[in-house]
Amino acid sequence: MPQQGPLQWLDGEGWLVLLGGGDVARGETDVADAQLLSVVNLDRPMVVLLSDGTREDADAILEHYTLLGGPGGEAFTLAEMTRAELENPKFLSLLDEAGVLHLGGENPLPLVRNLYGTTALAHILRGFGTLQGLTLVGSGGGAVALGTWAIGPAPQYLQAQGLGLLQNAVIVPHFTRTEDSVVLRCLSQLGDGLLGLGVPDGVALAFGPQGQVETWGTGQVTAVVSAGG
Repeated sequence: MPQQGPLQWLDGEGWLVLLGGGDVARGETDVADAQLLSVVNLDRPMVVLLSDGTREDADAILEHYTLLGGPGGEAFTLAEMTRAELENPKFLSLLDEAGVLHLGGENPLPLVRNLYGTTALAHILRGFGTLQGLTLVGSGGGAVALGTWAIGPAPQYLQAQGLGLLQNAVIVPHFTRTEDSVVLRCLSQLGDGLLGLGVPDGVALAFGPQGQVETWGTGQVTAVVSAGG
């Protein structure tokens, strides 16, 4: 498992990218997304899977990447897709062919609840870990889902076990200041030594297959370590 300082992530042949979020229609993620497209295999299609929203929302994200030079592909939302459909051979085949999987939406909990322990997740992890080199992009709530704990949006802040691609970490998207983040201020309640990562809109923290750790976009990622459980 690669490690740099307190950062630990699942070893793979693709990139693992945590994008804080941002309005694609306004170009807020263009810089980070262009950097993403510069490192992925453009000969393989993209799959977009949103935790919430409509099919039109998912299609808009796919179109955004296509306009930036992306490969095109297929778009889905869990609001219109059952867990059984995630296990459908046709969908699994799409995952096996994909070069990029974009997990998005605002609420991470549908993603972790529908993917955890499934054949779909097994295909995703296999693609990430093998020469397929599947790049995993978590944006907004999708970034949260990739951590150890997934914390839902305000005001409930419900929590669930995350998908765990980033070890011992909690991701906070749309980050502005530590003082404004309930999750980071209460991080110690989740466990001792947890790493909280505040990722602003338009900024991505990217982990490469050769151990690279890069910040893409215009801004910085904030890291906070919990002091106790």
